[in-house]
Amino acid sequence: MMNYRHFDQVKPLNKEIWNKVNLNYIAKSITELMHEKLAEPEIVGREQDGLTHFRLSTDHEQISYSFSACHRALDYWHILKDTLIKYVDGVAVPLNNAPAFFTEMQHTFGIKPFTLAHFVEETLNTLYADAYIHEKGRLSAGQLADADYQTIEHQMDGHPWATINKGRIGFNHDDQGRYAPEAGQATQLAWLAVHQSRAAFKSLDTITAASFYEEELGAAQLEAFKDILRDKDLNPSDYLLIPVHEWQWNNKIVLQLAHDIASQYIVPLALGKDEYMCQQSIRTFFNISHPGKHYVKTAISILNTSIYRGLSPKKLAIAPRVTNWAKQMLDRDEYLRKTGVVLLGEVATASYTHPQYSAIPGSPYQYQEFLGVIWRESAENYLQPGERIQTMASLLYVDDAGESLVGAMIEKSGIGAAAWLKAYLRAYLKPVLRIFYKHAFFFSPHGENTILVMKDFIPQRIIIKDFVEEIVLTEESKATLPEDLVDVLREIDDELAPLFILSGIFDAVFRYLGNIFHTCVGYDEQHFWKAVADTILEFQEENPELEGKYAKFDLFVPEFTRVCINRVRLLTHGYSESTDVPVPEMIGTLINPVAMAMQETECLGSVRDGFDPMTD
Repeated sequence: MMNYRHFDQVKPLNKEIWNKVNLNYIAKSITELMHEKLAEPEIVGREQDGLTHFRLSTDHEQISYSFSACHRALDYWHILKDTLIKYVDGVAVPLNNAPAFFTEMQHTFGIKPFTLAHFVEETLNTLYADAYIHEKGRLSAGQLADADYQTIEHQMDGHPWATINKGRIGFNHDDQGRYAPEAGQATQLAWLAVHQSRAAFKSLDTITAASFYEEELGAAQLEAFKDILRDKDLNPSDYLLIPVHEWQWNNKIVLQLAHDIASQYIVPLALGKDEYMCQQSIRTFFNISHPGKHYVKTAISILNTSIYRGLSPKKLAIAPRVTNWAKQMLDRDEYLRKTGVVLLGEVATASYTHPQYSAIPGSPYQYQEFLGVIWRESAENYLQPGERIQTMASLLYVDDAGESLVGAMIEKSGIGAAAWLKAYLRAYLKPVLRIFYKHAFFFSPHGENTILVMKDFIPQRIIIKDFVEEIVLTEESKATLPEDLVDVLREIDDELAPLFILSGIFDAVFRYLGNIFHTCVGYDEQHFWKAVADTILEFQEENPELEGKYAKFDLFVPEFTRVCINRVRLLTHGYSESTDVPVPEMIGTLINPVAMAMQETECLGSVRDGFDPMTD
């Protein structure tokens, strides 16, 4: 009889959990697709308090959805999930089939069959991951507020904006239980020796490859690795060392680099002694044996949230130099130093060039990114006594009872919602604004890329990671970098540059956080956006020498471009063959809530001064 490993381990797939995660997924999908102007339900009623009732038609006359929602800033609708109902021939049916929602809306949305089939696959993978999370058990908001960095990482639900935020094409259900962040499993990294004729090690000038490897591995294990090479009559000095994820080794390296393994350009060595846990990004690992050691970012060629998660050899080649440039900028900036912001340096990298795929001009990016590693500084080394860290993505956590992590931390801090929000905005927004206005380069400081440093449950400052891969240059910042770095990093026109704040922070972070403050904390959304506006004005007063840029990159514009990521997956880029990473789509505009907050303040001031805008 055949022995199927883990054949019966499908505990997440029980009816109650499956119904729950499908309902959550459909509600989120409608919310995000309304935000991106793809789903346009009919308003069938509105209460005095603003609660709005909707009916969403499908491709089929006999199938429709109804729900009630509260409108928030930035065209965001907070759907009351207990009002979401699916009707077939006028009869309510269970909302337990999220893929069916998209097949029922295919023609309404205009999704091509090829794209829809792939999208359904990613949807089902995401639903399985969601079911896994709920079967394992989600912590209460109060429990999470007291949890450590790694526990919080492994409780996260994924990208708030992307509907298919855990698509993970390439993982099977066994992989889900071993390698996904929510599984919380410790692992060891396998080490390979790679021939220097096809590999490169790059680092800060203060680091040598020999000393770095000894620090990471220890002298005994490093010597043991060299002995493996010597036993094969190979010269250790001809090789570099690269750690590899077990999934990548089994699914990509052994097959796609088979010739190089057979020819001893790649030599498998052994598992490293240290144990690691993966972070939200799956391919980045935290050293739980020695928390002060480097984070290790490996290549995992799965398709997740629209891109394959390999590592670009071009960016690996320049990462330490970009780190050095950014660190020097930080060290020379007194204002940034006072904020306590930390840029986690990518201090060393190693990459391996595939001999065949690299010889194909314009080949898809994922075929260039099979084998590489980034060693990034550990945030643990930047903490002061009494400080602890947590991913900023955790601020969007709402537990199964509807309680928010933000609310729990505010309660434990004892300082009240307004004071807590002010502390957070000063810790997070001010250093990002300084980098934006003073140094003219941008990155994506969203929740997963930002670490909050907390003390007594109050935000103190931020630590930014993954900034090298995300950096985008303007004409001004390009002039400060060597040409070979500029050629690899992304560029943007000045007129689009403010979107990195307006869309990247206001829409991608504060849209959700403002709703949580309003819905879960009981702190009015208008007060939330007023606090954001006040923080920007406070920053401008503290930095008067940048006044000329405040008009050029105006964050108080009445409207700004609506940036869409789900439309790209469903309509424009889909799953077609492409050599480049897909980029967001821009559709229409959004009303800027920070500008609205300023207008309301001015109106109140005018009324207080006796000015009546209706008569004067």
